[in-house]
Amino acid sequence: MTASHRMRRLVATVAACTAAALTLAACGGGAQTVTGEDGRITLTLATVATDSCAQSFIGVDQGIFAAHGIDVTLDVVAGVPELAAAVTSGQADLACSAPTAVAGGISQGLPFTMIAPGIEYRADNPGSFLMTPAGSPITEVPQLAGTTLAVNALNTLPHLSTMAMLEAAGVDRGAVTFVNLAFPNIGQALETGQVQSGVLQPPYMEDLEANGGRRLASPYDFVNEGKPFVYTVWFGTQQFAAQNPEAVTAIREAMAEVSTWSNDPANADARRAVLAEATGQDPAVVARSALSYYGTELTPESIQSQLDLQRRFGTIPADLNAADLITPAPAAS
Repeated sequence: MTASHRMRRLVATVAACTAAALTLAACGGGAQTVTGEDGRITLTLATVATDSCAQSFIGVDQGIFAAHGIDVTLDVVAGVPELAAAVTSGQADLACSAPTAVAGGISQGLPFTMIAPGIEYRADNPGSFLMTPAGSPITEVPQLAGTTLAVNALNTLPHLSTMAMLEAAGVDRGAVTFVNLAFPNIGQALETGQVQSGVLQPPYMEDLEANGGRRLASPYDFVNEGKPFVYTVWFGTQQFAAQNPEAVTAIREAMAEVSTWSNDPANADARRAVLAEATGQDPAVVARSALSYYGTELTPESIQSQLDLQRRFGTIPADLNAADLITPAPAAS
């Protein structure tokens, strides 16, 4: 059976809960025990159809979740707000998002907790680039003063890391106008002159390069001094984690195996095939896109630098620390 036959796509069905996401009761959410009498674990994972969260598709397609005793249903949603709403409403047990988004939710009173790692930044595979279109006179970061720059959303890691990059280059971040555009639209905005630069991720940066676009710099290089950090995570509610410690352990172990399989160059072609099916993209486009590197362990050190960046720019309280946002490993019996 192919991955598509095992995936239940419920695009945007949780959108109605987004406005009420600050209280679980508003959407009728509540965690339940997910381990059956037969010992198997049943989980719904909310995800988006990108390489950022493709561990979910790979784990289903390769039978890794099943081998760990987990029966997974995938709830593929339209965007980041729906991910949080899926978890708060109880429609999904876990979802994939950025630590900055999860920390932002926690700072507003949402009972989230991070459970497993997603993408890991590495200097040789940063994952995001600030790009300029063909023919642009901008060749270095200091030239961005007085220009318009596109990011996927304000106060996300692409935005915050770009501000850190500008400051490191001596550019007043107030001299750059940030606009919010979805990743698929940034390339078009660059080519039409609506913006002068934009932060892009695969496969959109490869599409722009095919039309003469250039990589100017990687903003993520300015998050943790070029050292690895995890910039997507799988998260749920504190109530879910407290009621289902065996499920937390199982999904962590399964995700680590998915990451190890995905990071193996020998599996690149199979991984690209899963990604093409999950996203509906042309396999030829996916074939030329860079593949993310997935982390195998979620530690406070792997996300603290992003919280430091959020505190630096005033988007979360100063007393929010990474160690408090991760579900600890169950105590040994």
